Amino acid sequence: MSALDKKIQDYIARFSKEKLRTGDSILYAMVGISFLIAALVSLVYSYWDFSSIIWNVNDPRNAAVAIIRFVSDLLLVIIIMEVMGTVIRYLEDHKTDLRPFLNIGIVSATRGILSISAKLSVETLQGQAFADAMIELVVNVIVILVLGITLKLLSNTVDVGERKVKTPSPDRS
Repeated sequence: MSALDKKIQDYIARFSKEKLRTGDSILYAMVGISFLIAALVSLVYSYWDFSSIIWNVNDPRNAAVAIIRFVSDLLLVIIIMEVMGTVIRYLEDHKTDLRPFLNIGIVSATRGILSISAKLSVETLQGQAFADAMIELVVNVIVILVLGITLKLLSNTVDVGERKVKTPSPDRS
C-alpha cells in the first residue's frame, strides 16, 4: 500500500468517524427530547388523574388509593427523568454509567411496593392472590436492598482513567 493510499484511507476513516459521531449525537438528542416530552406528559397526566379522583371521592379508601397512584405516577416521572439524565451525560461525555440504571431499578421496585399497597388498601386479598402479593412485595424489597448495596459499593470507587480504584476509608480515630 502506497503512502497516498494510506493517507486516503486515514482521511476516510476520520471523516466517517466524525459523521457517525455527529449522527450518534443527533439521535441521542432526539431521544432525550422525546424523554423530556414523555416526562412532561406523564406529569400533566398524573395531576389530571389525581385531581379527577380526589374531586369525586365518596369513600376515604379511594382517597388513599388516589394518593398512592399519584406518588406512583410521580415516581414514573422520576424514572423517565433519570433515563433522560443518562442521555444528557452521554451527550456531554460520550460515556454511560451504571448508577442511574441502579437508581431506576430502586425507584421501579418502590413503585411496585406502592402498587401492592394500593391494591391491599382497597381489596381484601385471600388465598393465592394474597400469597402472590406478598411474594411480589418481598421480591421488590430484595431488589431495593441488592441495588442499594450495589450503589454503596460503587460509591466507594472513583474513576481513574479507565480503571476503578477503591477509595480509602476515612480514619475514624
